[in-house]
Amino acid sequence: MRFGRTVERGFLPVYSVDTEEEAKALVVMSCKRSMNGEMIAPELAEKQTLERLAAFGDRLRGLHQMMKARAKP
Repeated sequence: MRFGRTVERGFLPVYSVDTEEEAKALVVMSCKRSMNGEMIAPELAEKQTLERLAAFGDRLRGLHQMMKARAKP
């Protein structure tokens, strides 16, 4: 997974956050680990379609909103 602000040719962003720390926390919250330790999003475990990418992006958005709400004092 790439955490930079630019999108390389051939990559499609599904959700963006402000920091690498937020991105890593969001990936841990949203993905399961395979037996090899790879992070796998349930929506993308099989054929990756635009609908599944959108569903993953929506879930990331919801989890990120939860993260921000919990971080507020």
